Amino acid sequence: MRHVDPDTLALLGMGEEVADSEYREHIAQCPECASELANYSRAARVGRATLGAGELLEPSPRVWDRISDELGITEEPTAEVVELAPRRRRWVPLVAVAASVALLASLGIVLWQFAQPSPPTVIATATLEAFPAWPGATGKAVVEQQADGTRVVHIDFDAPSLNDAYEEVWLISSDATRLVSLGTASGPTATLPIPDGIDLSTYDLVDVSAEPYDGNPTHSGDSIVRGQLE
Repeated sequence: MRHVDPDTLALLGMGEEVADSEYREHIAQCPECASELANYSRAARVGRATLGAGELLEPSPRVWDRISDELGITEEPTAEVVELAPRRRRWVPLVAVAASVALLASLGIVLWQFAQPSPPTVIATATLEAFPAWPGATGKAVVEQQADGTRVVHIDFDAPSLNDAYEEVWLISSDATRLVSLGTASGPTATLPIPDGIDLSTYDLVDVSAEPYDGNPTHSGDSIVRGQLE
């Protein structure tokens, strides 16, 4: 049989005995209908919990205008609809259930959005250009600030393979008199943290050097690529 219609599921969710055994057997075997019924049941519980909140306020005409716009209703109500107005209360539970389901769904979306971590912010970039000894080498550096305030630099560069050496990433002052090592790059890409207290307006040069395995922690003087952060 086809799926149980939403009106029947809504009434069942409110505890109304409106479905015969065939419908109930279908719901028991149909995950989609069972899930919808569970949603209506939860919404009905939420609705009942508000019954003691006092008299309902009559919404302003602007509210109904918004609803009409959302549903695409452009015609004025006919006389027949007006005559049926006294019987509209029979549909109030269905409207309440539908509104509750929509409210729960919206609340879930909002909570999910708040639970997502804030994306990092790009605060500086640099184009890395080759030194004469390394023709053809290229690269790019991107500095990001994480949600917790920490900063990292992403290095992406292309250079000839090194023999008996490794790549090290540095931040160097504009006048080239001070420098700090950020760490090694094992391959063409690397993501390295920037120590707290490093002023990027002073240490604004990103440098990738070729370092021999000699145990000397200072810069070898053999830079592969370098670029200024902007």
